[in-house]
Amino acid sequence: MRIHRTRHDRDFTVVPNALARNRKLSFTARGVAVHLISLLDGAQETVRTLADRNPGVGRKGVANALDELVAAGYYFRFTIRDTDTGQVWTETAIHDTPQMEDSPVPASPAPGDPAPGNAGTLPTGVKDPVSKDLGKTPSLPSVDQVQTPAPPAREGSNKASQDHALEAARILSRLEAVDFRLRLSRRQTQALAPLAAQWLQNGASVAEITDAVVQGLPAKVYAPAKLVADRLVRKLPAPRRAWAQYADCSDGCGRVLPAGQDSGICGVCAGVVPAPAVRELTADRTPDPAVAPAADGIRAALKARRSAA
Repeated sequence: MRIHRTRHDRDFTVVPNALARNRKLSFTARGVAVHLISLLDGAQETVRTLADRNPGVGRKGVANALDELVAAGYYFRFTIRDTDTGQVWTETAIHDTPQMEDSPVPASPAPGDPAPGNAGTLPTGVKDPVSKDLGKTPSLPSVDQVQTPAPPAREGSNKASQDHALEAARILSRLEAVDFRLRLSRRQTQALAPLAAQWLQNGASVAEITDAVVQGLPAKVYAPAKLVADRLVRKLPAPRRAWAQYADCSDGCGRVLPAGQDSGICGVCAGVVPAPAVRELTADRTPDPAVAPAADGIRAALKARRSAA
């Protein structure tokens, strides 16, 4: 058999041979794995949608294929519970290499004597990495322990602060769209909003805040609120200088300051730049076509007289 491969510059997926040739997996399981890996991060696929969009296998066949991938360490299911609202949802993850030794799902806690404040063993098959990690000593400070830095003294209104707070909340709520592991509850968003608002007050843009939070995330994110709080505090940029845009002239002319000047009066009031009315009077105008030939004749006659003399 001859193998013909085409070089692709876009819209292609790299799959390791260890997965494509894994004889411990059925062809259906391997096909489902390759299909899931080819999707964009954050895509929503379930047994029902996979079976409906790919006829011929059926929901039972898709479910069996996913179970094969789970057993082999390629596919994981996370059941996440929001402690504030009580909402429960399931997240899934697909890997192109088996994650048996370093699974993204922590092992279930061993049974033992109950102790105050310790969670009991979860039911078999229920994965709740968030609640499991809360019993451990966190490597990052909790949201409540994070001290919001005091904003520097700046001229501004309460409306500007409120706008920053609203924009900060919107930025934090959109982190989930960039990486679903950064899903924050409403209470967590409100608690972290002052930290993101401080970035806005220091002159940072929305893209800079988002990049500071989502770039270089670890393979496991058990406490997204703690991680976001740590990065917002640790990477907080220094306040940027706010350049004045309008001159402070006594007559209140309202003109824009010259480039590189952040205070003082404008060039017109200082007398170094002509006023717009003066520039309009001294501007070059197109000569009158009827007058131009006569003027040229007079100049030629004067030149000829000077030459004869």
